[in-house]
Amino acid sequence: MIKRILLAYLVPILCVGGAIFSLIALNPTRPEAVNTKIPTIFIHGYHGTDRSLHGMIRRFDQKYHVATDSMIVHVSKIGEISTEGEYNPNAKNPLINVVFDNNRATITQQAMWMKKVMSYLQKHEDITKFNAVAHSMGGGVWEAYLASYSKDPAYPSINKIVFLAVPLYPEEYINGDEQVDIRNEQEVHANFAERMAKVLPKNIPVLIIAGDLNDGTKSDGEVKVDSVLYGKKLFQSQKVETHVIKGPEASHSNMHELPAVDHYIIPFLFGK
Repeated sequence: MIKRILLAYLVPILCVGGAIFSLIALNPTRPEAVNTKIPTIFIHGYHGTDRSLHGMIRRFDQKYHVATDSMIVHVSKIGEISTEGEYNPNAKNPLINVVFDNNRATITQQAMWMKKVMSYLQKHEDITKFNAVAHSMGGGVWEAYLASYSKDPAYPSINKIVFLAVPLYPEEYINGDEQVDIRNEQEVHANFAERMAKVLPKNIPVLIIAGDLNDGTKSDGEVKVDSVLYGKKLFQSQKVETHVIKGPEASHSNMHELPAVDHYIIPFLFGK
């Protein structure tokens, strides 16, 4: 009899508890954010399109309400710039998505196009400071751009930067998305890190996020965790924060869709 009474009360309690847990899991606590008014500029990776990072941009705007989906900047195959949307400097943390029509161009070429994009944004939108977010090879584009123009007053200055599943070993950029083996690997890495430390702006906050499928490859299926976390050596003069997302969902092409990634990036870029 007592067991029946206990079960009669316990089952509803467990059901209600389970429902509450499900609601919390499906609707995690909304990250808090301040309005810095500093635009954040996104660059997709190799083979990327306007859809690659727009899901994240849309979530920041419509799900978390921490930023504003403002503008898409298209770069044609011959480097001509066109825009969609309207940039409002008074909007809450405006977001700008840069899309290369030639999404297989070299990092050097895309960095030159980014020079034109940043010049355009400064001239036409009066942008003088920005945050940067990159997925995959887009991080190499930001590296190359910043190495050449971050200290040039003719272009906007970097405020913060996010590298998401970005391979940072230099040899991974020689043949686009194909990795190659190099001789004297450690020496090359050390020289590259020393050179980047001299040309990149000092003391800027850098967020690095890697994916690990936990399948023994120590990678997200395409990029090794070690290559992503090499940023800790590469950015010795910057303020570096690193995270590794583990599990079967942490695949390279899925990293920018993960709520866990959102909850690292949002406080980093817009936190109090």
